[in-house]
Amino acid sequence: MVKEQIQYGQSTIEYDLDFSERKTLGIKVHPDKSVHVIAPIDSDKNSIKEKVRTKAAWILRQQDFFLSFHPLTPSRKYVSGETHMYLGKQYRLKLIEDNTESVKLSAGWIKVSLKDKTNQVRIKGLLRAWYKSKAEVHFNQLFQEKLHLTEKLTEESPSLKYRWMDKRWGSCDHNGTVHLNLELIKAPKVCIEYVIVHEICHLAHLNHSSAFYELLSKLYPNWRETKDRLEKLMV
Repeated sequence: MVKEQIQYGQSTIEYDLDFSERKTLGIKVHPDKSVHVIAPIDSDKNSIKEKVRTKAAWILRQQDFFLSFHPLTPSRKYVSGETHMYLGKQYRLKLIEDNTESVKLSAGWIKVSLKDKTNQVRIKGLLRAWYKSKAEVHFNQLFQEKLHLTEKLTEESPSLKYRWMDKRWGSCDHNGTVHLNLELIKAPKVCIEYVIVHEICHLAHLNHSSAFYELLSKLYPNWRETKDRLEKLMV
């Protein structure tokens, strides 16, 4: 197996290349977004690259599809000095022993006050409640700002819900409800905005077809750059 890559517009597609006893070229995009190309033994590498390039748009769509199902965030130990994200910026966690519980943002720190600062379960719970309270403000504000985009997509007025999700950044159901992962409050506002527009496009296309991506590109022209930013910040 060898590593190869092609350039497609502003995107670089890297792939693992294998040769085997087969008659046609095969391309697989895995859930971790890696690309595996299997070519006939007598294939020329340049011709392989050209064939991969003809499938580049499909590869990028598949990677985007898998990204929507894989919000990856590092595990946390909830100790003082640990880095935590909020709206795209890094903050250090500071645990303070106090009889009154609170979470406050202050000069580069997320300060968590509680009686027992070794209680990781409670610290996590306090942080999650704080993140959720912030998400309620920012998610709703950004959703309202983008609601005008839905006027030509559906006759009904879409609604917004949010919760902690393990396997996706967001979703949209057939009832016109957009769901957002509360983890997104850790990302920059522009990334939250992108996910909202992505899900709004599903009001017209409940799939990841070429028509869906045409609509997404029309409503949010720099979606790919924003998606890449989200991916890099949240892994």
